[in-house]
Amino acid sequence: MPFSYLLVSDSRRVPDSDWVWRYREVEKMKKTENMRQNCNLKRGISLLLSFMMSFVFLMANGCDKAKTIEDYPEVQVIVDDETDNVDVPEVIEDEEIVVAEETIKREYDSIYDTGTFVFNPEAINPVVKEEMKNKEASVKTAKNILNAIHEHKIEFELTGDDEVDEMEFNRGFKLARLASPMARCVDITIVETNKYRISYFPTASENGMEIFEGDTEMSEVENRLNAFEEYITETINNNITADDDYMERARKIYKVLIEDIELVEDEQALENSGYANPMDDLRNSYDTDIIDVPETKKLNHFQFISLYDFFLSELNIEHYVIVGGGDGEDTDVPTESIAETLELVRGNWIWFIVKDEDNKAYNCDILMDKMLLDEQRKTKEDYESDMVYFGISDKTRKESIDFLGRYNAITMNSNTQNYGKDLPDCEEDYNK
Repeated sequence: MPFSYLLVSDSRRVPDSDWVWRYREVEKMKKTENMRQNCNLKRGISLLLSFMMSFVFLMANGCDKAKTIEDYPEVQVIVDDETDNVDVPEVIEDEEIVVAEETIKREYDSIYDTGTFVFNPEAINPVVKEEMKNKEASVKTAKNILNAIHEHKIEFELTGDDEVDEMEFNRGFKLARLASPMARCVDITIVETNKYRISYFPTASENGMEIFEGDTEMSEVENRLNAFEEYITETINNNITADDDYMERARKIYKVLIEDIELVEDEQALENSGYANPMDDLRNSYDTDIIDVPETKKLNHFQFISLYDFFLSELNIEHYVIVGGGDGEDTDVPTESIAETLELVRGNWIWFIVKDEDNKAYNCDILMDKMLLDEQRKTKEDYESDMVYFGISDKTRKESIDFLGRYNAITMNSNTQNYGKDLPDCEEDYNK
């Protein structure tokens, strides 16, 4: 049986060291100013009595030297190990506390650092990491699972600080499956406390409720997983340079996928998506098609979306997978095939919102551009995509296809899928 996934409430975040430094600096200046005022008062009283006495007094007992920041003890932040409550020093209202988003949401970037992409088995969409920022044990568990799969381990153990309870492990496994198609190729069972067994390419009952251990030889497991990692690595290194910003990274991989991958229609999956979030179905299933894409170069609509999602995560790009609702029958679309697909999915369409370094957001409809290109190639085989749906504003999105609503389709909390309220606005078109 697959694990059940549970959630716990958030804990508060300990302030950054820069915040504490600012607090100490402000306290130092306040104390120094008080000492100056006390010294001036002493001088005034002494002058009234006698200039000479004042001179002698000051020579003998002059004002204390102004203290430096080293003279004051560090601000103590007290954390209760049992409750995770934090006693936070009072914030000085006039002080602006700035924390760079890069340090919170994005991690090490091999392309910017070395000029070459290195596959990151721990890659998680920065948007999802932000959602999980107060659940560090589950995030660490997810990364341990992803690393174990990357290393083709049959069993792994969580020891010391990595030990977690069942709820945290289940949530970590869910996060791993959300982050990587490689984790959707395995089932994990508990051998004993904090010791787990991995079954690669398991089989499932028709209703998906029972999972049976796979019988794939480990040599084949290693070959398939290695081929997938090499495909991701080579695709990025053959197309992305160190000079490319996040939007250029997103644009170049977008173009590669729509020109190289064959879209295979899965009518049942399309029809099911009209009634439920298709990305939920994908991450909860045991799917090997994405892993085998280096050989097949074929994916259905939702696997295609998931592959681009994984590329964006590997490229450290903050992004959202969006489901928008519309009227499949009356929507004005560029081709009949798109109209037919919209009718099958009951008007529910999936696209991306991608953010650049400056926190600007853009709509990127890779599925629409892919289907449009397929139609164009029916008359000209080597047609290159115009990418008319990449990096468009909300205004352009509405002018092209007016979807009635939108929500985040990939999130750890399936009960609050951000029904438009927390999604960024796309205010301008990306014209680079």
